[in-house]
Amino acid sequence: MGLSFYFIISSNLKTRVNKVSLEIEDLVLNKDQQPISLKLGVIGDTHTPKNNNSYAELIEVLSEVNKYELDLLLFVGDYTNNPRKVLDFNKHRSKLVKILTSVPNKPSVFILGNYETWSKPVNWINEFKKQNANILENEISILSLSTTDICIRGLGDFYTKRFKYVEFPETCKNKPKITITHDPAGAFNPKIRGFVVSGHTHCGQISFPIIGPIWIPSEVPREAHCGLYKDNQRTVFTTSGIGTTILPIRIGTQSEWDLLSINFK
Repeated sequence: MGLSFYFIISSNLKTRVNKVSLEIEDLVLNKDQQPISLKLGVIGDTHTPKNNNSYAELIEVLSEVNKYELDLLLFVGDYTNNPRKVLDFNKHRSKLVKILTSVPNKPSVFILGNYETWSKPVNWINEFKKQNANILENEISILSLSTTDICIRGLGDFYTKRFKYVEFPETCKNKPKITITHDPAGAFNPKIRGFVVSGHTHCGQISFPIIGPIWIPSEVPREAHCGLYKDNQRTVFTTSGIGTTILPIRIGTQSEWDLLSINFK
């Protein structure tokens, strides 16, 4: 019994790819136009500690991600573990950002999570900018991908009160639009419409059948704690994320990065 339990927990901590296909009604297409198809990678909540083994594990995950044909990589925050446990945080931050921005030939967009808010968010933003990374904080970026232009809205973390609503400009009207924000509660701002990608919840990290997660640090509705949620205004995808927080275990949830195959129509 004990060995079985250990095997389940160990398996849950091994990062896997989660493949999801979905359609987003986001465009006004002419009758001769085809839906715009994109493959997105989503990486959230790595919670990487300051040690060489953990850095190597993150590099290994990113190397695996790089094997896939992706149009865009979205990083949705919480890259570090508890900042209080890191003696030289500036060195740790610099090392992490260099690793995160090292995936070759994959356009990437980054936002910050609550753990970055708790460890000098301006320094995180500056560190990403040193690597010429596309880091967004209540901003919109229009990217030219190989097949289409796309509008990315990166909104601040709702959990740490850095969220500020920003409207897409008119130039994004007929382009695919994606919003990324760390805490999925931000996706339920009454002005938010369309497709939103988030993290933060770890899908509960510890979750039991029937009972569900023992704790979710978010105001997000229960139906949107994990995975895909849809209503008549928004489609929200919340990643389970890669790492863990507080306790280094996962029960009933899986360490994952996500490959989203999307048709915008």
